[in-house]
Amino acid sequence: MKKLDEMDRNIQLRSEEWGYRVVTLALGVWTLFNCWQTLAYGAAYRPLPGFILCFAVCVQSFSQLAMKRRMVAGDEEYREPNRLLRTVIMGGIAAAVVVSVGTFFLLKV
Repeated sequence: MKKLDEMDRNIQLRSEEWGYRVVTLALGVWTLFNCWQTLAYGAAYRPLPGFILCFAVCVQSFSQLAMKRRMVAGDEEYREPNRLLRTVIMGGIAAAVVVSVGTFFLLKV
């Protein structure tokens, strides 16, 4: 693999950004379409696109937080609370609430 110069890296990053955005949008539309089919026609719910969408967004967000934290790790001027740990904990709490509410409604209906 050849070494990329600054222009090639910029082009590569832009193309990856557009690819990520298109895939995220497609997964979001697919998830909403499956939800609409389930609610309107009583079709079987398929959670796979929603899971993939959540996984992709979480990986992108967590890696961004981790990279930011690693970049300022040795700087004495810049002190920030551990946002990565806080985000993981809040994400776990949010997932637990969503699962418990969803289970409640599934068992109630």
